[in-house]
Amino acid sequence: MSERAVSHPRTTRPSRRSLLAMALAVVASVAFVPAAAAAGPVGQPARPGGATDPARTDGRAALAPAGGVAGRAQADGAADMAEAIAEQRGISRDAAEKLISAENADVRLANRLTTELGASSGGAYLSDGDLVVTVTDAAAAAKVTATGATARLVARGERQLQKIQRALEATPSEPNTTWGVDPKTNQVVVSLPASGAKNAAQSSAARKFGAAVRFETTAGQIQPNVGISSGDSLGGCSVGFTATDYTFNYIITAGHCTQGYPHWTLPNGQDVGPSLESNYPENDYGLIWMNGSSVWATGTINLWNNTSRSIHGWATAVSGLSVCNSGRTTGFRCGSVLRTNVTVNGTGGTVRQMVETNICTLGGDSGGPLFATNTAYGLNSHANRNGSQCNSTPRTWHQPVGEAINAYQVVIYGAP
Repeated sequence: MSERAVSHPRTTRPSRRSLLAMALAVVASVAFVPAAAAAGPVGQPARPGGATDPARTDGRAALAPAGGVAGRAQADGAADMAEAIAEQRGISRDAAEKLISAENADVRLANRLTTELGASSGGAYLSDGDLVVTVTDAAAAAKVTATGATARLVARGERQLQKIQRALEATPSEPNTTWGVDPKTNQVVVSLPASGAKNAAQSSAARKFGAAVRFETTAGQIQPNVGISSGDSLGGCSVGFTATDYTFNYIITAGHCTQGYPHWTLPNGQDVGPSLESNYPENDYGLIWMNGSSVWATGTINLWNNTSRSIHGWATAVSGLSVCNSGRTTGFRCGSVLRTNVTVNGTGGTVRQMVETNICTLGGDSGGPLFATNTAYGLNSHANRNGSQCNSTPRTWHQPVGEAINAYQVVIYGAP
């Protein structure tokens, strides 16, 4: 079957996909499960989906429904996250709810302060519910203290650290190397694989920066989370967020998922719509037009426990923030942001400005949403998984969702 012709205003522009090399070889059909529910109107149950996804040979990818979508209860944003955070951190549910509430307010203050302080900011992080903003001078510290946040004087501003990071990124490196700024230690952190001839070049280049650089060892192989399950031939991804430009509705997911897949359908044959954009590598976000007659946006995320959560907007993640990921393989899992603006030299190509978390995700979780309470933060991109198993020190890297929203000139569906 020939590829369906797309008549959408966006297609009058040159396709970014045509400018990108295919960096990841995947099979011809995809089981694509919506973590953000893609079927059913707001306030009404989603329509039932189909059965097992058959392998397709017509060039269309298959968008499989999230199990048990119909009749899901709408859960409160903070309450359904509290149990996972309480268990992970060894605190009471009440303490977890208070922590989540404080972080939700602090992350927006952190975004504002680091922007306003400019070169005087060394970055910000959350520590046990408190916002710490690192600064390079007393005047900046006074501005931070006036807002109620904690100011900490450091030797290097974030811009200086980012300049060092870029210099190291330009140095020869092995696959599975990452670079990112740690605001807690005021350093650039370079994670290297356990062995490799190019590791010496990174060490040599870092010497001139002295204590500004710290080295760690990468655990596992960093790869995109498109899943090839043992015993079958289907790749897999997850929906990130539903979005709108007030004329059309869309699905935002990982760019390595939409790249090479021109059209999406439900397993029961219901039409979803075409891929319009794929931005990968360097970035990792893609756009699907929901123009099928029987699917429409809900603005909610499937929590894989017969509940869902509404998303009201997006923000920029901060180190230390409690966050959760939803995906077709690992379901609903929570953890913390370790670093932001991380560059990842993975097996599928280099991606930049990623959010690094300690959440375990696996093949099939790609594109799924990173969020906290009712706020969107990112899209699942790469992980250091060991095949189909979680790494003992799990790391996942997420594409910041704000970059995709701004690039595609859309808003989160249902946002006020």
